[in-house]
Amino acid sequence: MTANPNRIELESQILCSSLRQSWEAGDAQGVIKVAKQLYQLFPDLLPPLTTTTTNQPGLNLYEILNIDCNAPQTSVIANYLRSVRKYLKVGNVKEKKDDYCRLLNCGYILRKPRLRLSHDLTVARDWLLSKKAIPADGTLDFIQPVYAAAKQPAQPVPPSTLPSLVNLLQAGQIIGAAEVQALINQMNAAPEIPVQELILNAGYVTDLELKSLQLAEYLLAQGKITMAQFAVAMYDERTQGVRMAESLQNRGWLETHVKTFSGDGN
Repeated sequence: MTANPNRIELESQILCSSLRQSWEAGDAQGVIKVAKQLYQLFPDLLPPLTTTTTNQPGLNLYEILNIDCNAPQTSVIANYLRSVRKYLKVGNVKEKKDDYCRLLNCGYILRKPRLRLSHDLTVARDWLLSKKAIPADGTLDFIQPVYAAAKQPAQPVPPSTLPSLVNLLQAGQIIGAAEVQALINQMNAAPEIPVQELILNAGYVTDLELKSLQLAEYLLAQGKITMAQFAVAMYDERTQGVRMAESLQNRGWLETHVKTFSGDGN
């Protein structure tokens, strides 16, 4: 998350804290109420429930670090580093390679706020299912209508009305339907936040990749490239490290004298 969180990030921090406190207290109704609000903002962070995930509930990574689920980020990092040092000091890494890799994966996920939230939503849903507090299909709703019905999620927005950057992310197969819905919900909740900021905060692309998307936005508007050409060139950038503009030129789809676009209007 950013050093200066926007309204979406601030709200998510408050909701995450509330989710973990309710989970720690065993308050199923509280978990459902907050999880629904988080899912409204971040539908891309909770994967659909499948037969496989039903039969194999998600691993609670907090148990690996022996900490409470509502532990602050500083405690998560401290316990993770302490656990790693313990493994290295004892010298049993080779003998317990799988356990050590699981620990490293645990630290990678819980140290990153969005990955931690995705983990929390998934494991909390498993916990709710074990308590029979939500329907068997994993829907984040009460078995009994304890609270009034929540506001319905925003309806899907036709591609023609989506910001062009979002359409490019889809065309480049960088994001799917869940990520598009997440961006739509966040734009509806905080229309003052530029879409490029939401995209970067979500980690869908890097700063350099965003500049390439903005360049593609300009080139497409000028009719200098096609959407299919963009998709191929963006794939090159994300898989081969060749910048999109260079790929377009190498493939003969863009004249080499076209002025470089910085993404900031210059």
